[in-house]
Amino acid sequence: MKRWILASLTVLMLWPASAAAQDEEAGPTWWVVFSEHVSPANSAAFEAASAEFNSVIKANAPADMVFYTLSGSETGYMYAVPMTGMEDFMKLNQQWMGMIEKIGWDKWEAMSAKSDPMVEYRETNFYVEMPDQSYHPEGFEESMGDQMLRHMDYLYPTAGMEDEFGDLMKEWVALYKENGIETGWTAYQAVTGEDLPMVVLITPAESTGDYYVMSDKVDEMLGDAGKQLMQKSVAMMRKFRYTDAWARPELSVVPDDM
Repeated sequence: MKRWILASLTVLMLWPASAAAQDEEAGPTWWVVFSEHVSPANSAAFEAASAEFNSVIKANAPADMVFYTLSGSETGYMYAVPMTGMEDFMKLNQQWMGMIEKIGWDKWEAMSAKSDPMVEYRETNFYVEMPDQSYHPEGFEESMGDQMLRHMDYLYPTAGMEDEFGDLMKEWVALYKENGIETGWTAYQAVTGEDLPMVVLITPAESTGDYYVMSDKVDEMLGDAGKQLMQKSVAMMRKFRYTDAWARPELSVVPDDM
């Protein structure tokens, strides 16, 4: 998070040509996700440094600055920023530069010196929401305050089958709707990364145990139709994996009404 301001032209060039069109017309939400990976031995110290950073950021952030923080043993610390296109990414740099000027570079560098040595490596990646491949039952909100766990399924379609896999995801949405499933998910397509194509499904839950109880219940409700669709899904994927992360509102900067 502390090095967002150092986003270089190299990172900007990762933005694909297809994304440029999104700037000219209303489209799905894009996200840039910055990740910091810290060894377990440094977790407590990094948490303390992050809390100090966030307190200073909240006191000096512009009114329209937004980022959502999640953390997990495999994901590290993820800072997700919603965007409508390239202009927002450029604005992000301007926001941070202006805020740091307000805080003072000496103070900023002093705080950075506490946490930066604990970061083993950083990543920056772009994602786009896929509304037609997401299932949002009535009342669903991914940011629900009583469901702080984020279960993440990483799906890796076979190269060249992206369109077919998108249609498959729509079949899952239709099946969930048909059976009145109350559990929802949001689908995100990775735009950058080393192992594309890749789709991430994020499902909120109260806890890891709650997620798996819920998942078993859903499997039972979907019955044979769910099993058949799962077999079809596996046949279209190179691989899949999953992990969990926790929403961290105390390390986020979000609008007051959320």
